[in-house]
Amino acid sequence: MDMLSQISNQIAILNSGEKWTVSVQDLLISRADFHCISAFLVRESEKGIFSIEQDAPKNPWFQKTELTITKH
Repeated sequence: MDMLSQISNQIAILNSGEKWTVSVQDLLISRADFHCISAFLVRESEKGIFSIEQDAPKNPWFQKTELTITKH
């Protein structure tokens, strides 16, 4: 199963209002791959099933790259 399918399945099993924070470290992928996945998720969030919160890291070299998904 590919990474996008795993993430989509995880979002699908969230209850309404539940949040899930996913990070580069959790997924064990590169920052470039995480950026691509993040861009895909932002586009998918436009459908209204979930929303994305993404904090800008203070120092991108040392901070976790993560986003929080909230199911609607």
